[in-house]
Amino acid sequence: MFLVQEILQVANGRNKEAVNRLNWIHSLMQPQPGFVGAQICQYLGNSMRHLILRIWDDKESYQAFRETPDGSGYSKNRPPGLYEGQPCGREWRLLQETTGLAQGNFLIRCEFDVAEGRWDDYLTVKKAQDRIHREAGGLQYARNYQQLDADNGALLLVRKTGREDHMKYVESLLKSALRETGPQGTSTARGDYMEYYEIIDEMTP
Repeated sequence: MFLVQEILQVANGRNKEAVNRLNWIHSLMQPQPGFVGAQICQYLGNSMRHLILRIWDDKESYQAFRETPDGSGYSKNRPPGLYEGQPCGREWRLLQETTGLAQGNFLIRCEFDVAEGRWDDYLTVKKAQDRIHREAGGLQYARNYQQLDADNGALLLVRKTGREDHMKYVESLLKSALRETGPQGTSTARGDYMEYYEIIDEMTP
């Protein structure tokens, strides 16, 4: 899968307007071949900051949409001052996914720089961590992505039922054991180690 990620800082007092516009943009994507889903996620540390995730089968499907009248035109009528983009890795491809039995709208986001030549070790660590998420309970999915528009960038998105179930993972003895016995020095976190979001709008085909 191919993921397009954006982080938007919404102008004060225009949150509803911004969400409505983003939902409309996603409705233009919804009937297009290769569209998998789109999410609007509100940052739990700042209600005016939103993470936008748009998922496609592949980059070619996304580019084909952007070449349509709808895909090339929606950015031209954005209301002035509605929101501003914040720096983040934009294009990603899915490397591995772990699924659970739960459903929820609590999303954990982490970006990393992977050490040169350590991708296999990095994915080994993430796969083990993802299994611990599942065993701790409350996991819908954990997805690990590789950045396409920069070298050695990685993105982790973990969707869970809520903060309480996430804390079971944080405090897990298995997680502590993995930290001591697993491969070391595989990556460095970008910015804050973890960011917590609530998925407030979601569209699927």
